[in-house]
Formats: sequence, C-alpha cells, structure tokens
Amino acid sequence: MLQLTAETTILLLRLALLGMLYLFVLLVVMSVRRDLRRAGAVAARSGAEARLPASARLVVLDPGRTSLESGARIPLQPITRLGRSDASTIVLDDSFVSGDHAHIVLRDGGWWLVDRGSTNGTMLNEQPVREEVGLASGDVIGLGQIQLQVSP
Repeated sequence: MLQLTAETTILLLRLALLGMLYLFVLLVVMSVRRDLRRAGAVAARSGAEARLPASARLVVLDPGRTSLESGARIPLQPITRLGRSDASTIVLDDSFVSGDHAHIVLRDGGWWLVDRGSTNGTMLNEQPVREEVGLASGDVIGLGQIQLQVSP
C-alpha cells in the first residue's frame, strides 16, 4: 500500500491548485474572446451599410400560435413593444411570450433589439439576446415559436 507523506500530499495539493488556476485563466480568456467576437459582429452590423431605413418593418415568417398571418408585414414604430400585453405595439397572443417581451427601438439612425427580461428569452438569428443588439435587414427575431424577419 502506498503511503503519502506530508510533503507528497502538499505537492499534490499545489499541483491541483495550479491546474485549477490554469483552467480558470483558460475559461476567462475564452469568455473574453467570445465577447470580443460578439462585439465585433455588432459593430460591423451597426455600420452604415447595415442600417435599416426608418420605415423598416417585420415580416411574419412563422406566426406560431398567434393570430398573425404568415407573410404579414408590420411597420415598426420608433419604439415597438413586442409582447402578450394589450399595451404592446405588436400583441403576440402566445403562451411562450411574456407580457412585455422585447422592444425594438430606433436610435442614432439604427434599429436596436432588447429583451425585456422575458421568461423564455428572445433570439436573434438563433442566438440568445442578452444585451441590446443592432438589427440589419434579413435578421430573424424569435419570440417563443414566433419568427419575425426584419425588412427595409
């Protein structure tokens, strides 16, 4: 049977701690790279070539369980509220949509999407929206089972 001395135990503990530190640094670096990549994509998308006109609209690709019709074109307001609430600009009567689910806002010549802390989240091009993101023509917004495409 192998006997561990105090020195051997301390060495193993130091190596384990060193391994955990390297793992932590690796995770931090991966997180920073992901955030920088995402920020670069947002910056590229919010450039002049990606800007939508002030008269942009949403096209219903998949109405889910709502009363919307596939192919319907819905003009965007300077502040467009998406949700199940009757106070929403675009009422989405779907059980997967929160009362105040998301907002689309016209600001600084561009359209921006922000999730309002919805229960099931908001997706942009199948990626979760965690912070305000710029919109470009052709982007697909997902709320529950509903799919809306941004169009000029």
